[in-house]
Amino acid sequence: MTAALLQIESSTQLLADEVEAWLKARTEAAAPASSSPASPVAVPQSGSDIAALVAVGLAEVERSERATAAAQLAARPSLMDRLTRRHLRPAEQASVHIRRAAAVLATGGWCRGELRSTSGAHCILGALLAVPAGADTTTRSHIHIRAAMADLAYAQPSEAYIERLEQDARRQGLDAAAVRRAHDIAVHNNVAAPTVGAVLELLATAAVIAERCGD
Repeated sequence: MTAALLQIESSTQLLADEVEAWLKARTEAAAPASSSPASPVAVPQSGSDIAALVAVGLAEVERSERATAAAQLAARPSLMDRLTRRHLRPAEQASVHIRRAAAVLATGGWCRGELRSTSGAHCILGALLAVPAGADTTTRSHIHIRAAMADLAYAQPSEAYIERLEQDARRQGLDAAAVRRAHDIAVHNNVAAPTVGAVLELLATAAVIAERCGD
């Protein structure tokens, strides 16, 4: 009986792979040429004309749209996942957890200062919490996201902000470095510069880092 079940599962996987490959080929053939990956948008210097500011705004909108579509596609369950309902199980790999969290942000929206807004948007931590995953997987996801945040291309909190955070921790008799690590993701989520495009790109980078670590 076990051998028969294994054979059925193997045959189903092969069929699912064939259908997925066919759908991918059809989609790529029908889709227009892909645009270049999203990248940071340069803000004009003070005194720039209105046209330049509008151009920057439109570029950021396009960047966010590309990042949103990519996040939704990356978290789309495969045919085999849907047949076995595997995509409904708690994430065991950090890369899966992060990509599902990105899809939550891409679908419901991103916000600052709260885990989940009244409109259904989430901050990065809120999106991670919204995706079922074990405590160990969540911890690893945090580590990979913090690694992605260390890239100076991503907006960094000001030194004054970090100093105030650490001073407050010291006044409470807490380990300032530990407090900073614990709040790192929340601090980065709430700095003024990031947009939804930047946040989704950050999570995409973190997922790649997790995969390179075998996670």
